[in-house]
Amino acid sequence: MPRRTKNPLLLLAGMAAVAALALTGCAAGTASDAPFAAAAGSGEDAAAAGDIVSVASLSPASGSLSGGTTVTVAGQGYEAGAAVASVSFGTEPVASFAVLDDSTLTAVTPAALDFAVGSVPVTVTLADGSQVTSPASAQYAYEIVTPVDSEMSYAFTYWKDYNLDAWSVFSDNDCGNFVNQAMVARGWEQTADWYSDYATTGDYSLSWIRGNEMDDYYASRPDTNRLTLEQRDQVKIGDVVMFDWDPANDNGVDHTMIVSKVTKNADGTISIGLVGHTVDAQYRDLDTAITVENPGGTAHFWSIA
Repeated sequence: MPRRTKNPLLLLAGMAAVAALALTGCAAGTASDAPFAAAAGSGEDAAAAGDIVSVASLSPASGSLSGGTTVTVAGQGYEAGAAVASVSFGTEPVASFAVLDDSTLTAVTPAALDFAVGSVPVTVTLADGSQVTSPASAQYAYEIVTPVDSEMSYAFTYWKDYNLDAWSVFSDNDCGNFVNQAMVARGWEQTADWYSDYATTGDYSLSWIRGNEMDDYYASRPDTNRLTLEQRDQVKIGDVVMFDWDPANDNGVDHTMIVSKVTKNADGTISIGLVGHTVDAQYRDLDTAITVENPGGTAHFWSIA
């Protein structure tokens, strides 16, 4: 049979189609979408994502244990806000952040988990659920900076392992003893009206351990402000809560703790966690305490300047 001669026009068309397909394949790997999906993966895709979305540096790189520091996060691939869903310092999500441009965002630090001194990575979570975490060279250092930091560091050190050598323990009810120890760590000075030398001499003031007397002492201080449950939006970490488990009996304060966490929920409500003794806890829920655990209970706060 005679050999067929290849049609040059068909050959050129086929070569053009292959070239177009190759170009299409390259276009599918552009930075508009691939790096965000790959960031949660592994291998070459993840490496490529790290080149495009990153956390490179923090300014400042350290701040208060209690949070509230505005940190500038420099990197790349933030897409002016479209791609960033959340930011976390360690395991704790920030309450607010703002993407300024493709390479810069700002975030207000949360309190350190358990008010622990040390460095934590910063994690940027993207809209598709993938995450980018800062390297060891760009971690945030939580430090004791403020009086509240000193108070909370003390509270989380001794909420369970009591500081017996310094303060001993009141076996019937140690909640006031603990809160006031933390206030001394915050910088309050003992006075003739408010003191404890129980561990050494057995001497103490009623304002140190008894609810009503302690409540009166806090009311007398110029640096405290009484807040109701309805004013919980003004409550902050380090403030003190006074509980009345049975207000109908009119016997006053039954228990006291320190505010350790304030969370604004998606529905606009505010949850408050508490650290303290008697019911030893780090983040006891305020509302559970006055509804489930002590139905009909109430509380007020001492906001401390």
